[in-house]
Amino acid sequence: MSSSHLANAILDTGTSVLAGPSKAIAAIAERAGAVPILGTGEYMIDCERVPKLPNLQLTLSGATFTLSGHEYVVKTSAFGQEACLFGFLGIDVPPPRGPLWILGDVFLRKYFTVFDVEKNRMGFALAA
Repeated sequence: MSSSHLANAILDTGTSVLAGPSKAIAAIAERAGAVPILGTGEYMIDCERVPKLPNLQLTLSGATFTLSGHEYVVKTSAFGQEACLFGFLGIDVPPPRGPLWILGDVFLRKYFTVFDVEKNRMGFALAA
């Protein structure tokens, strides 16, 4: 999927998905064939589509991080049926803090993150 949106990003262990500007998320969801859950900013996707979903590439400070469809779709069950939550949420954070992307558990499950507060930096590695 290709969508270029320059914005601030934060990492948040309290957010399950990747959250970002509603218009950008809607465009990504539409390309993937995800269907909006009315009034929530969330999307569902047919579980059979997951193996065919394209990789998503995020670029942070010049480093590229890749997530596969299996990594950005959250499988769950509802009423005994398997369901697939498209791991993106539309949120609109106004300036001066926004537009803003929140990299939640969908990202953090794959990339181990080290916060170096002393030197005001972060490091990433593939999680084992």
